[in-house]
Amino acid sequence: MPILLPILAFIALLAFAPEAAMKLGAWFAVTTVTVRISADKLVGCAVSYGEAAWAVIYAAIAPVLVIFGLLSFGASTGITQFQGAGTIVILAILLGSFIAAFMLALHTSFKDSAIIAAVTTVTSVALALLIRGLT
Repeated sequence: MPILLPILAFIALLAFAPEAAMKLGAWFAVTTVTVRISADKLVGCAVSYGEAAWAVIYAAIAPVLVIFGLLSFGASTGITQFQGAGTIVILAILLGSFIAAFMLALHTSFKDSAIIAAVTTVTSVALALLIRGLT
């Protein structure tokens, strides 16, 4: 049942923006495989494709929830600009939420999740640049 919402969101995206849905599907598939391989080879944690897919979904949603929380904080307090140490704290919170998503989905330690997150980020950015360059 919990997998129903991401599938319905992808079907809606496919109906309204098929080219973007294909790009998102390719990115999701490659990122899922990257998470699985990096968890297996670098960390030594046997991960299924389903767990890797959930890790990618969580890693995409967790920082967005943090950003929504920051926007809510800014709307309620009037603080809309962060400078100096505040910026570093916010970046650390975003990084922590990204790593925590891998910790929750893959049941790994913080260090192992940070390694998986770093490899996944590099691969994801390279893939996004490749897809952008091809179209």
